[in-house]
Amino acid sequence: LKRALDYGVDFTINSRGKTAKEVQKEFRAFCKENGYPTNVWWKIFECTGTKPGQEIALALLGFVGKLIVVGFGMASVEYNISRLMAFDAEIIGTWGCLPKYYPIVLDMVLTKKIHIKPFVEVRPMSQIAEVFDEVHKAGSPAKRIVLTPDF
Repeated sequence: LKRALDYGVDFTINSRGKTAKEVQKEFRAFCKENGYPTNVWWKIFECTGTKPGQEIALALLGFVGKLIVVGFGMASVEYNISRLMAFDAEIIGTWGCLPKYYPIVLDMVLTKKIHIKPFVEVRPMSQIAEVFDEVHKAGSPAKRIVLTPDF
């Protein structure tokens, strides 16, 4: 969470050991204290793929809100889908950025509006077996591993 604050995040909530409702309550308290809407127009990006992460994202989804599911997970989450209609909200699943946005994103990286270097580790493609083995044993690494051709 500290790393997120170091790279532009305004506020973090440590959700460890908390229910989705407790996180929702803490988020809404932060919004009220800072004059932000508590339950309307938020865009929520769920990137963990974990059941608790998805439950928190759904708890935060409010009126005219949008939940973008980026993280992949196998757990099932229960949700009253009629809330989408009642809130006029949307849930969108995506593997990532659409190619039409690549030039915009690349420009943001090149102009340092987005800092990716601290979040990426580059390794040679010849290490692919070691990388897969490492990730399968240790889980998701702190940095995204990008393999580059070296043969």
